Amino acid sequence: MKKNILTMLFMVLLAWIIPGCSTEFVAQDNGTDNNANYTENNNQNNNSDYDEYNVDDLNQYGEWVNVNEYGRVWHPSVINNWQPFTNGHWTYDGNDWVWVSYEPFGWIVYHYGSWEYSSEYGWLWIPGRDAWSPARVQWIDYGDNIGWAPMRANNRTWSEPWENNSVHPWMVVRMEDFNKENITSYGIPSASRVNNINQNQIQRRQPDVKILQSHLKEPIKIVKIDKEPVRNETPPINTNNPTVRNDNPPVRTITPPIKNDNPPLRTAPLVTNGNPPVRIDNTPVRTNTPPVVNKNTTNVRPSTNRNIIHMQVPPEEKQKVDRYRPKVEKDVLIKKNPRPVINTVPKSDGRNNNEKRTGDEKK
Repeated sequence: MKKNILTMLFMVLLAWIIPGCSTEFVAQDNGTDNNANYTENNNQNNNSDYDEYNVDDLNQYGEWVNVNEYGRVWHPSVINNWQPFTNGHWTYDGNDWVWVSYEPFGWIVYHYGSWEYSSEYGWLWIPGRDAWSPARVQWIDYGDNIGWAPMRANNRTWSEPWENNSVHPWMVVRMEDFNKENITSYGIPSASRVNNINQNQIQRRQPDVKILQSHLKEPIKIVKIDKEPVRNETPPINTNNPTVRNDNPPVRTITPPIKNDNPPLRTAPLVTNGNPPVRIDNTPVRTNTPPVVNKNTTNVRPSTNRNIIHMQVPPEEKQKVDRYRPKVEKDVLIKKNPRPVINTVPKSDGRNNNEKRTGDEKK
């Protein structure tokens, strides 16, 4: 009898010690590795806050940085005096003036989102959920001048182009130069304004076609713009640490019932309103089934089904882009992640250089 009691007590003590030791070991072993992998993957994949903008043309020609007010924004890798909406030209689609950019990332950043200027980074593009636009700019028309500047965030506007400001967002040209190729060559360095209200009224809208045509020598052509949907297949990004998995099965223990030698005290039943209380036997159900653990607790940012538009211009307009893009890429842009260039090495005929030199001398 004593031997059985000692054996039973030993089993209870062993069952109490083993689970605590094994659980602590698993948590230390798996938790550190999973957290390290998550941090590494997060740094590699977390470019834009919007999956549709994680495209090659942005990642190669700029970098994504955190700005407290806007979140993840894109900073182009360009020369110091660069500004948006300068390397390209304007074309008319019958309803709106469309900006045709000579920069490889222009099909995104000039038709979506907004721009801000930072003293630390320079120009920053802020992505958003806005629809495709012919040109994300604010206009100004005064006298014989037409100006445009990139759309700002939160419906803010820039100061007037003739005012002194450390930031120069405006591009201003004469009306007769508005439809020229490579419009940056026709910019007015000092956009002055004569204080004559009758001759210099300000219009804050895109140029009127009829008024503009009166200043141009050639008729304004209507260009058909095709909009090709682009779907980015960037995988979703984990936003929370994965849970630690414990592969150790629960230990089943057999605990002997505790014998109570004190008999229960019997009390008289409580009578309420003449009715005896109803006796409810809610006996707990004992089960050996382990608790269910939800392993799908990792919070994943859902990928969007939103397609962004890649503007396609007709061959005549495409020739203009191809004419100026090489110069822009050479003189303005700084490619961050160039694709690998494979150098072709001429095949050897089996002789080394000394043998070739000796053979040539003999000849």
